[in-house]
Amino acid sequence: MTTIKDVAQHAGVSASTVSRILNYDQTLAVSEPTRRKVLEVAEKLQYKKRTKKVKQSGDKVAIIQWHSDKEELNDLYYYQIQYGIETKAQTSGVSIDTISFNNLQNIDLSGYTGIIAVGKYDASEIDQLAALKRPLVFIGQNYLLYGFDSVQSDFLTPINWMITHFLELGIQDIGLLAGQEKTQTEHQAIYDPRATTYRTRMTHEGLFNPDFLYAGTYGPDSGHSLMLQAIDQLQDQLPHAFIIGSDSMAIGALNALKECEITVPDRVSIVSFNDVAIAKYAYPALTTAHVHTEIMGERAFELLREQLKNPHKVPESVVISTQIIHRDSSL
Repeated sequence: MTTIKDVAQHAGVSASTVSRILNYDQTLAVSEPTRRKVLEVAEKLQYKKRTKKVKQSGDKVAIIQWHSDKEELNDLYYYQIQYGIETKAQTSGVSIDTISFNNLQNIDLSGYTGIIAVGKYDASEIDQLAALKRPLVFIGQNYLLYGFDSVQSDFLTPINWMITHFLELGIQDIGLLAGQEKTQTEHQAIYDPRATTYRTRMTHEGLFNPDFLYAGTYGPDSGHSLMLQAIDQLQDQLPHAFIIGSDSMAIGALNALKECEITVPDRVSIVSFNDVAIAKYAYPALTTAHVHTEIMGERAFELLREQLKNPHKVPESVVISTQIIHRDSSL
């Protein structure tokens, strides 16, 4: 039987994108050719939605969203994590509800058997979630300090790989467009391991230049404005390579370079993170670190189930590896 993953593989997009297209999600930011291609592949492969019923376990899990709907549309990173949770829950007979953290105080969570909190939370927010007295797993950062299971992606290895790759090509001027986020309650700046790893590695190589480091939000508008800023400030000293915090930021940066008639990758090589569907269809197609977002969601659900079976389970911090996908935006 043809699965969503089969359709995704043949169409060259993520499984979560296929799911949203086949469910006619009008909020999905995807090009019409991509939408049409997915529908054509699904028809060719004779994909049919599964009708097999799974025995319901009686468990009910709340997914607490840290991000806004606007942020999800700008970058499908969080949506793909949620898709992994929902897929695993469906096969386990567990019902899922999604709740915004901002609306948490207005929701009665007494009927839920567990919580998966997706995003990045400060101490007061963690205390608020812990006060609910439910099995709890975080996705996004390491929360072992607070005694909770957590799942995160490995961003350190790809940063080092990217820098090594460029150095081997003889490129020593390497810039970074980093994402900058803040928690909602205390508005604390969120630690980004990519920026720290970049700074440490470039300093070790004797190549760190603070003028090559820019920070903004993870959306395309930010990537566009940051790259224009770099072009204006650095001019002929513009780095020959940039590492960019997300694919959506990279799309904006590519547009800025195109507007200024700076060729990619001949003059500037671009590498980014996440490998959302749009990365493959950008021009030029993005070299990016594929983050296994769906696996992150699946593993978080498994950790929650383990807590439900064993309330005295020892907390774990699970780090999921990434995979470099080399395309046309970099040498």
